[in-house]
Amino acid sequence: EQALDFVKSAGNSSCTEVANTFATSALLMMDTKQPEPSTEEQLQVLRIMGSAGAALEDISGRLANLAQGAKAQDLADVVLAVGERGFSSDALAQATQILAGKLSGLQLPAARLLELAVASTKSSSLAPVVGAVARAVTADATAWPVSDLVRLLLAVAKAKKALNVEDKVQLLRHAAIALKPQLGSLPSADVIKLVLAVAGDGQSDLLEAAAEEAIDRRISGFPPAQLLVLSQGLVGGLGGKHSLVERLAEFWTETLKEWTKGSGGGWDSDDEVTKQRKEMEKKSRLSADQVVQLCKVMAPCGKERLLEALGANLIARVKELTENGRKAVELQLTEEALAQYARKDRLKRAVAAAASGSHSRSRSRRRSRSASRDRGRRRRSRSRDRDRRDRR
Repeated sequence: EQALDFVKSAGNSSCTEVANTFATSALLMMDTKQPEPSTEEQLQVLRIMGSAGAALEDISGRLANLAQGAKAQDLADVVLAVGERGFSSDALAQATQILAGKLSGLQLPAARLLELAVASTKSSSLAPVVGAVARAVTADATAWPVSDLVRLLLAVAKAKKALNVEDKVQLLRHAAIALKPQLGSLPSADVIKLVLAVAGDGQSDLLEAAAEEAIDRRISGFPPAQLLVLSQGLVGGLGGKHSLVERLAEFWTETLKEWTKGSGGGWDSDDEVTKQRKEMEKKSRLSADQVVQLCKVMAPCGKERLLEALGANLIARVKELTENGRKAVELQLTEEALAQYARKDRLKRAVAAAASGSHSRSRSRRRSRSASRDRGRRRRSRSRDRDRRDRR
């Protein structure tokens, strides 16, 4: 027990080598203990070590040997402890496969099923359990808290290829039954997560319901950066020609026009109220680099009005672009969405001028710093000369 306390303490302090040393000692003591500890007792020791991130290779090998005779709950605890550390091995995958078989017909708490799904995004060795988790959720989806169900769908989406097609279809079908009546009660952040979770599977009733909730009822309430993320999911899942995506494109068009007015010198006064309004405007819009990203996201829509609004906003804010942002614009002007922009030549010249100005300012700052250092050296030299004269 003392050795395990040291393992926990070292693990909590991120002292991996120390934790490994004490873990090796604890395992040796467990191996020589008489009578031999029960499977449950051994798994408890392995869980403590796994949570500390100690001796994970050794733990996984022992876990694979103990898995067949272990209770599902105890086995899940250790698999989860090791998987959350991002560790992967054939032995851990073997233990997880056995756990998946034990979960059939067994009701683990929803929280533990969610933890296993999330851990599978960190360790590929937990992939075998994702199908069992999905089937367990399918059998009782309406009993799940809606936010937890959204988190689970997002975890399953991130654990790529961990779920076979049939299990995925059934999970989405039952999740839709549980979630669609509750969409209005979801926080906006969860609506975005839901879109991202199911968009990769293409058009579906659940994605359309989530899109309708987001666009028809909440669109003006999303901060622009969140709406950009939402747009990426919706365009990718529904396609650029879907009626809901077309409404999204129209919203972006009008929003960009307003931002462009604010960037074009419409506020010439220097009074405090105007300054505050300008500052609020900057905080409530996408950065120039994000507008470039929006060009790429919304390109499948093929809306000329949107493209004109995007191009005009970039021209007005070209000095705000970072070097990476300018490079992204140049790429889009030649190969992607902005290649169809009517005033692309003007945008190209503006980007080139901004890049030249940025380099000039950088050289000016370097010269200024160099001159400042030279002045400092001259002042110190004169001071030393005066000191020498005074001593004479």
